[in-house]
Amino acid sequence: MFMNSKSPKKKKGIHFKNERTGSTIIICTVLVFFMIAVMMNLTPVISLVMAALSAAACAEVIKAVGSRSKLLIGLAVAADMGYVLSVGFAAEPKNIGVWLSLYAIVLLSLTVFDHKKITFIHAMTAFFSSAALSYAFSCLIRLNGIYLLSDQFIHYDGIYLVALGFACAWLTDSFAYLVGKRFGKHKMCPEISPKKTIEGAVGGVVIAALLNVFILFCFDLIGMHFWQQQVFGDSSMKYLYIIPISVVLSCVSMVGDLAASVLKRNVGIKDFSNILPGHGGIMDRFDSWSFVFPVLYAIVRLFFVK
Repeated sequence: MFMNSKSPKKKKGIHFKNERTGSTIIICTVLVFFMIAVMMNLTPVISLVMAALSAAACAEVIKAVGSRSKLLIGLAVAADMGYVLSVGFAAEPKNIGVWLSLYAIVLLSLTVFDHKKITFIHAMTAFFSSAALSYAFSCLIRLNGIYLLSDQFIHYDGIYLVALGFACAWLTDSFAYLVGKRFGKHKMCPEISPKKTIEGAVGGVVIAALLNVFILFCFDLIGMHFWQQQVFGDSSMKYLYIIPISVVLSCVSMVGDLAASVLKRNVGIKDFSNILPGHGGIMDRFDSWSFVFPVLYAIVRLFFVK
């Protein structure tokens, strides 16, 4: 007599080998649609996406230091989103220093009236993360709208600058990992990030710089073919400028990644959250470019705006 064993039913839908693969596909898909919004200059969409990402990252950092106060997190998230949206909709408040001072006073006052839940560290983390991250994420909006800053720029320049920021952040990280895995022997910061090596860092910086030259060339070809215009005009000097700029941004990208790792080690966590299975939280994915975009915007403002 044979027993009939029922095989488990397969769940319907799309399945991935692991959670990280699924999250990677989702991230890449969102990035593609986001770049389409950048190319179409859909500023409201870009602003809303940046505000949402910035607010999520801000909340993750505050929770990482141990705060569970809904009031504190709510105020920080509101301030964060408010600033990003004000930049996106060209309504940035004047006398920003005054508003920041009042904001700091409000947060510090919470440590008095709700001292059992909100410590000084919690309040200062909320202030710093909401102020710093909102400015960092708003810099992408500023770069995309660089043509509004000066007549010497066109929107196509802004599209390229956004792509350059993403490329420097993620190409450096990806190739630093690949080169380090294959050739890495000397640890760069063993107490902060044991897997990072000097060989990987150098490889990531060099390969990112070379690829950024190629990406600039591609942008020029595409621009000339479709719109009869090139990034930053037809000057060949830009190909020389892009190398040191790429090196600086790649180094800044690695510092941003390590700074986030320091925070996680200080508070004893592996990831800021699990909103992106296999990748961690928003801050885990955008830690490096939260450093890259402000520095890129500073470079453009200081050295290229006449």
